[in-house]
Amino acid sequence: MATSASTLSTIIDELIALRPKTRNEAIAALDAKGLLPKKLAETKPEKKVTKFASKAAEEYAEAHDITIPEGFVGTANKDKISVSDLKKLRDPPKEKLNASPSAQKYARDMGIDITKITGSGKDGKVMLKDVKEGSTTTDESGSGSDSDSDKKKISPAAAKLMKQYNLDEDDITDIEGTGSKGTITVKDLKEIIELAKATLADGEETEEDE
Repeated sequence: MATSASTLSTIIDELIALRPKTRNEAIAALDAKGLLPKKLAETKPEKKVTKFASKAAEEYAEAHDITIPEGFVGTANKDKISVSDLKKLRDPPKEKLNASPSAQKYARDMGIDITKITGSGKDGKVMLKDVKEGSTTTDESGSGSDSDSDKKKISPAAAKLMKQYNLDEDDITDIEGTGSKGTITVKDLKEIIELAKATLADGEETEEDE
């Protein structure tokens, strides 16, 4: 409702008499005398401060009951938390194992916790021989390791493929070459290459988070 002319006149006279120095003083004086217009008297609700970048992010966190860790910084503007951030909190990226495909397969088959094996490869990479030596099982894995040290003959194409998938000779100790004089060819690497591809896929699948 608009302020009447008479009320407005009274407000002006009051302000002239009081001569407030600031707007807040004027509002307080008018409020004390019951002259403050209703719209000025209404207190605006405080704007809700949220750590989420969008309503969608807020609803996603609530729907999936995601607890935001203390000190967590989002990747959206002004460090706000986005849906992408929440998805990573809900399903953290798998830690990529620094182990050869054959070592991982052998560990899975034998029920060995490969994370507890100390690797002897480059940058601490766990090799097949490391898993075999660290195994406590009493099968052929112990006595057969000596012959694994024999140099394998590898065709140039197979060697190039091994380099592409970060494989080395320890990964192919159990592979029998079908080429001339037992040379390992590309087709002999088919199974281990599939394992390498699967390992790479496991490490990359969590990045599809949009």
